[in-house]
Amino acid sequence: MKTEVNVSDSFVREPPSSIFSSLRYLGPGLILSAAIVGSGELIATTTLGAKAGFALLWVILFGCLVKVTVQVEYGRNCICHGRPTFQSWNAMGGWKPFQIHWSIYIGVLYMIATFFGQAGCLGGAAQAVVFAFPSTPIELWIVILALGIALILFKGKYESVELIATGLNFIFVISILYCVIAVQWTPYGFSFGDFVSGFTFQLPSDSMVHALAAFGITGVAAGEITIYPYWCLEKGYAAWTGPNDGSPEWARRARGWTRVMTIDALVSMIIYTVATIAFYLLGATVLRAQGSYPEGNELILSLSQMFTQVLGEGSMTVFMICAFTVLFSTIFANTAGFSRLWTDFYGVAGWVDTENERSRLRSVAVMSWVFPIVCGIIYIAFQKPFILIIFMGIANSLFLIVVAYQAIFFRFKATPPELRPTKLYDTALVLSLLTIGFMAWRSFESAIEKLLNAS
Repeated sequence: MKTEVNVSDSFVREPPSSIFSSLRYLGPGLILSAAIVGSGELIATTTLGAKAGFALLWVILFGCLVKVTVQVEYGRNCICHGRPTFQSWNAMGGWKPFQIHWSIYIGVLYMIATFFGQAGCLGGAAQAVVFAFPSTPIELWIVILALGIALILFKGKYESVELIATGLNFIFVISILYCVIAVQWTPYGFSFGDFVSGFTFQLPSDSMVHALAAFGITGVAAGEITIYPYWCLEKGYAAWTGPNDGSPEWARRARGWTRVMTIDALVSMIIYTVATIAFYLLGATVLRAQGSYPEGNELILSLSQMFTQVLGEGSMTVFMICAFTVLFSTIFANTAGFSRLWTDFYGVAGWVDTENERSRLRSVAVMSWVFPIVCGIIYIAFQKPFILIIFMGIANSLFLIVVAYQAIFFRFKATPPELRPTKLYDTALVLSLLTIGFMAWRSFESAIEKLLNAS
């Protein structure tokens, strides 16, 4: 089966020549920001701040900054070869049981785990709605939200995903930044010394599991990295570059659109890094002083105290609207992304002809229904969003090993000579890969320790 997207000279477009003009072509990274600034920040990051204080601020910052070069590498490979993630993995050499690369099987296991993490987001959003309509059972809102997401996404249009996801995320980012500023005029204000104390690079054992989960789930995580090429394809970066005919013109266009893609990734990194640090600071100040971290259906209500303590009781409604917005945007953006990732797997397996646009969109539509409905069923069964999201964070950390492994092949085996990056970039990529490996290994050790203690 043909693996490259259908690009031809008719789609070719000259890349913008300046940073300012490049901003018109941003989009894929903004969708990721809508997915990233969500459950990890609202739940895992604030809880980590509450438990560890300022001590682990460096973990959060590292989690946001260190993985962006891997994201860029996936975007570059997509532009060069016109292939989404699983098709790119399958094009690599190595063990291929039933003609499918071994790494894709691990990807499938990870996608199954994703249902649990996104169930936590869906349940958290439903909790926020129940605050406004307390007489309605949360199970009903789970059903309504799941069906609503499917109805919005099943047509598979990129433009609507970009517009809605960005708009949903904007409200909460502005609110959380305002809250961090406002906290300075309350008893919970923090000093510059408190902030600096978060960069002692210690990893306390009693916060290990939460730190590892936060590293995996904050910043651009394994799922977002693997999904990023799909948005780059649908935005048009690969099509605008055109097929690789070996000409200097193609190399120039590829470098130009890779530059635009890099700006897109960096802008989204700035957005989610600022928002994530803001969430952590509120957890380390306001939530830490409360000393309680419920894990059931009271979680969102407990987290709302961050806002009511800072802005007064009247801010409860504002917080619930914002909490719903950020959690709904997360499950919304991830439903859109994982519907494409599952479709890519079906294409590699030969179950769906992804070269046929009608077949591809039909598969995306089906998964747009399946994904939120399964998440809803899981949440109704467990009703513990914190545990579900922490589980997803650890799964992210472990899956990052495979994602990083493939990034090595993308950079040193699949990158055309004329598109090789600078030594500074390679240094940053190696640092990213080493950090991912270390944190993933520590995550595995902690998971085994918890398993042994439980037994």
